[in-house]
Amino acid sequence: MTLLNVGAALPSQAWALVRLLAYMEKAVPLEEARSLLSPPPIRGDRSQDRPPFDKAVSTLEELGLIQFEGEDQQLSLTGTASELDGQDVSAFTSALRRAALDPAKNTSLGESSDQTGPRDLTRALAWLLSLDPTEPMDWYRVQREQREALRPEAGPPFTNETRWLRFNYWAPALGLAAAPLFQAEDSTSNRLVSDCTVAVRQTLSELQQTDVRMNAVEVLRILRERLPVLPGGAHSRAVGLRSPGDATAGVALSFALLRGEDENWLRLEHDDDAQHVLQIDDQDRSSARPVSAITILEAVNG
Repeated sequence: MTLLNVGAALPSQAWALVRLLAYMEKAVPLEEARSLLSPPPIRGDRSQDRPPFDKAVSTLEELGLIQFEGEDQQLSLTGTASELDGQDVSAFTSALRRAALDPAKNTSLGESSDQTGPRDLTRALAWLLSLDPTEPMDWYRVQREQREALRPEAGPPFTNETRWLRFNYWAPALGLAAAPLFQAEDSTSNRLVSDCTVAVRQTLSELQQTDVRMNAVEVLRILRERLPVLPGGAHSRAVGLRSPGDATAGVALSFALLRGEDENWLRLEHDDDAQHVLQIDDQDRSSARPVSAITILEAVNG
């Protein structure tokens, strides 16, 4: 299964099943869960497409967030999902993001066009995050600008418009993209910008380093390790995208860090005598902004 294929669940459908299992606080027989989430009167014509419930089960199982127990097919949360309470959607999106970006599920990203598991989503995220977050992307621009963007062995990020439309659900749900603030009046297709602020904020919050002054280059290393689709991260490099460098944030991450400062959940500082300095793209300046220290001010999920 591929996450951008119509046979996979959308994030909201996966969340419904996770909420149910978290609420029950025990393994639930498959058919009981099906009856609770999609009772017979609203299941529709099953001959036309796989029901959303079945898609949610297979998608979450493939991502390692649910498992079957016993011979009677009981469903339960597993992995990072086992800690979810079914109330905090931010915690769910963090777990979903970690599962989708898991290196073990994203092998050979740049060596073949294999799209099983989350590979298609991962390649698309890496490509989008290499772009300017102030420039909205629609399907027409995607077709033009994705050409030869990745290694030839990996293929294009999107093979058809259906995958782009489904990406419009997945990327924002993972906190790695957002709808543009203003939609063009003549826009006829979904548009996204490479705004990864939500994922960056959640990831920094998980460090539990509130009010601790951290070296900015070390923060960059941590973010790329935990969000490997960022430029310079392992997944981004694997598909052939250029790294900005070990001490340069790149445009998408720079945008997120500057938003964090504007929204007052982190502080960016520069010491003139600092040995390790992170360069941040700031469109309000004529040159890159040097940052030597980052302090997380609020340990909350975005």
